[in-house]
Amino acid sequence: MSRVLEKLADQHEQRIINVLYKLEEDIIKEVTRSTNGQLVSQRLAIQLQPKIRQAIENNFLNEADLIINEEYNKIAKEVLDEFGEMPIPNKFKSLTEANLSTINALKFQSYSGFEDIGERFIKVINDELYQSTIAGRPYDDMVTNIRSHINGVYKQSNQREINELVDFVNENKFNSAKKLQVEDAVRKLHTQYASDRAGNNLRRYAGQIAHDSVMQFHGQFTIAKAKESGLNHFTYTGTLVRDSRDFCVSMLGKTLTEEQIRDTWNNRSWAGKSTGDPFIVRGGYRCRHTWIPTDPAWLEETVDEVPPEEVIEETPPPTRQSLISDISIGALLNRGSKATRKDYDKDFNSQLTDQQKIIVNKLDKPQVVKNTKNGIYYANNQELRAGLNAKDNNVRSYVIAHEYGHHIDYVSNKSRNIAWSESNQGFIDAIKKDRKKLFGDKYDDFKIRYEGKGDVADKLFAKIGTRKTKKVYDKRKPDMLIYQYDETFLNGDGFGEVSDIIDALMRGTFQTTYHTWGHGVNYYRKKGNIEVETFANLFSIRHDKKAYALAKEIIPNTVKEFEKRLEVLEKI
Repeated sequence: MSRVLEKLADQHEQRIINVLYKLEEDIIKEVTRSTNGQLVSQRLAIQLQPKIRQAIENNFLNEADLIINEEYNKIAKEVLDEFGEMPIPNKFKSLTEANLSTINALKFQSYSGFEDIGERFIKVINDELYQSTIAGRPYDDMVTNIRSHINGVYKQSNQREINELVDFVNENKFNSAKKLQVEDAVRKLHTQYASDRAGNNLRRYAGQIAHDSVMQFHGQFTIAKAKESGLNHFTYTGTLVRDSRDFCVSMLGKTLTEEQIRDTWNNRSWAGKSTGDPFIVRGGYRCRHTWIPTDPAWLEETVDEVPPEEVIEETPPPTRQSLISDISIGALLNRGSKATRKDYDKDFNSQLTDQQKIIVNKLDKPQVVKNTKNGIYYANNQELRAGLNAKDNNVRSYVIAHEYGHHIDYVSNKSRNIAWSESNQGFIDAIKKDRKKLFGDKYDDFKIRYEGKGDVADKLFAKIGTRKTKKVYDKRKPDMLIYQYDETFLNGDGFGEVSDIIDALMRGTFQTTYHTWGHGVNYYRKKGNIEVETFANLFSIRHDKKAYALAKEIIPNTVKEFEKRLEVLEKI
């Protein structure tokens, strides 16, 4: 549920931002057409007011109306789907006439929020036009300021405009009414200057309301259905990001009664808290969390204690990044108990750095996750399969992170068919450079072989593991040796992933020669697999200092390109 809501909220915010660029251009074109690029007179500033209103209504408010009427039914459907999976009477799982009335009322309420923002900025832009006539402001400066009011793009500081107005007053004689008018314009500019420095423009407010409207609509409809169904326990769910509030971090995953929730919201304060019903405002502005109704009896849940306020305020973690440790993909498992899902999340989070968690939070999650013995990722339908707590001879393999690395590789490239790693020339060339450094010019990129480099391969194998001879005896005659074979033992956690990196460099011959971890000759015949597997293996061991240091020693150029990619993804 939280994943769907976050995706809708982000999509709606982007739609609003996109339409604001058109709004900005439409207003500038109208002002330019009406003034021929010259100073605005007071008469013309008044004549432009209805045209400014029309531009905001045709662009901003029309798009808000489309989003609400077209998209909010999807949120209602998600709520109904959620209730449909609950062990409650069927009569509470369908949409009633009362529900339809509630949905329509909530849509109207959401649109009213966009209207309020629109009205506010109609006045702001009209004030800008009027103030420009008083100050005799250059046309280009006025246009820059209008742009700053809409999308926050401006070149000239408002402080300079304030200084110009003050000089204008000092250099000219006005009657008392005119002087008060100019002084009022100065005060408004002071206020505007303070707000612009904080980024207060239509884009900021509209983006915020587009995001919050989704979450609030969901919260209001959910609580209405919960009361209708007789549910009075709720679990705080959602995604943690780098700037998640301390309060949300402490509450995430907690199951509380309605009474506990309301008591907490009414008697505690925190940074970013907004007024209103806790099921609607949740953690505050731009909060990515929501309350999901539940019953402790269903999955042997327990009602949690409200975290002590002093813990939240007096002992916060030392850095914000340490607060993003709880990333949930266990909820995406196609089956599994609550305990299994928690264990899956715990295993996954233990395999990630803070940087990787930031990246995971920013990109779409897989469509489905399956807890299977063998790991595999299907890019075409974004299905991830990976086993919980994967080990071999007590050595950990980071299978979940490896398969998630594949997912990141594809979705960050916005493709279901081509991964970033196999299409980025810098990454491809880095692998070739590292291979050439190890095996020299004789290594043929098109044939699966390495010539005269057995000593290099032996040294690489020695870095990742050892081989021991295993003997099998007849159970009836303990002294009779039936057969013997060599078995590879890894030197540490994550070394299986390093082994596969080497196997990719050697086109699968490392696995077949040393009977170690890898994908083998047939797999690495396929174009792109070398790059794709190398990326996933590096992603899986990024958190393991020992294994990652070894990979960096073996393929330094490739690691450099990989780290550059993570930096790019972290900043998107």
